[in-house]
Amino acid sequence: MTELDHLRFREVMGHYPTGVVLVTAVVDGEPVGMIVGSFTSVSLDPPLVAYLPTTTSTTFARLREAKVFCVNVLSAEQEPLCRRMASRADDKWVGVGWEPSAGGAPIIDGAVAWLECGVHSIAEAGDHYLVMGHVRDMDVLTPETPLLFFQGGYGRFTLSSLVASSSPDLVMAIRLAEVVREDVEELSHRLGVGCDVIAAVGHDLVFVGAAGTGDELSTGPILGSRIPLMAPLGEQYVAWAGEEAAARWIERSGARDADTQATLKRRLEKARIRGFSMSRIPADQELDFYSAVRAYTDSDHLTPAQERGLRGAIVAWSRSYDPVDVVPEETYEPHSLAVAVLDSQSQPLLILRLTDLPHPAPGEQIIDWVRELRVCSSRVSAKVDKAARRA
Repeated sequence: MTELDHLRFREVMGHYPTGVVLVTAVVDGEPVGMIVGSFTSVSLDPPLVAYLPTTTSTTFARLREAKVFCVNVLSAEQEPLCRRMASRADDKWVGVGWEPSAGGAPIIDGAVAWLECGVHSIAEAGDHYLVMGHVRDMDVLTPETPLLFFQGGYGRFTLSSLVASSSPDLVMAIRLAEVVREDVEELSHRLGVGCDVIAAVGHDLVFVGAAGTGDELSTGPILGSRIPLMAPLGEQYVAWAGEEAAARWIERSGARDADTQATLKRRLEKARIRGFSMSRIPADQELDFYSAVRAYTDSDHLTPAQERGLRGAIVAWSRSYDPVDVVPEETYEPHSLAVAVLDSQSQPLLILRLTDLPHPAPGEQIIDWVRELRVCSSRVSAKVDKAARRA
């Protein structure tokens, strides 16, 4: 195959989901483990299974020294363990709970199921080995949802019949948006800009209300659109939602290093102190971003590739989302301005967001917009709080 053919082969095969197992053995008194996505059942009589490691795998070079191995079917909750075992870390077995099978191979705590196998045969198959095992013993430990691998990402199986088309939180958000509708429409008309009403529903931000300027060319989200609640999106909501919400917001952004996490925490503190957030998405990124948002909205279950595309758009946008102190004499390129609507306990219920802002705009104009938006937020907060408590 040419290099292009290799890429095409991987792309096409990536559309076929596979289960994820951890093949384990004990070699020279130490546990050895290998994450495998090619495990399969081969025969019922005799009971044979197989997996296909690469011929260059140094882990398999050790595994093949054992006469007995164990196939551990990982649960969807064991993704962190999966990633750890797939790493090159020397201490990846530290803290991992397991017990030996009858033949001594590690059975991992929390696995969905396990199969102890004796080595039946090992044959070359292109750039892989075909390793067949004769099943000697097996059991189901925790009948939970297994971990799946699809398009380069991990996930779980979900029955569509068990997924609700709406949720109580979404119904409540729509009701609250109706409570503020007249105020939002009046503000939009008076300022000559758009005004969205956004609510946090589960792990998403949902556009539950909108008042526009009548501009048919507006590229922003339409009513019902949703985007993932991850940094920097929903900054005004998360700034008031408490430490747990902030931790989830940061975690979903993919920020792993301590410096980035600390920066995002400071960002939330500043957003709370300022009482508003301003985004400055460049025009050349705007259409790409909202195309990704609409793809997210139209899909009940994003594939890993789609989610990566959306996250990439958000990361690209976040570079133009850094908080700034607005100076009256300076000029800015604002995309939107957002404030939170708080209840009597200073907990966020909604976000009000001005959009379709004329730009460039002087800082003095932006300060006026923010003042009007905050006045509107304060005016509707009592009504929204009352409606939320009455529901």
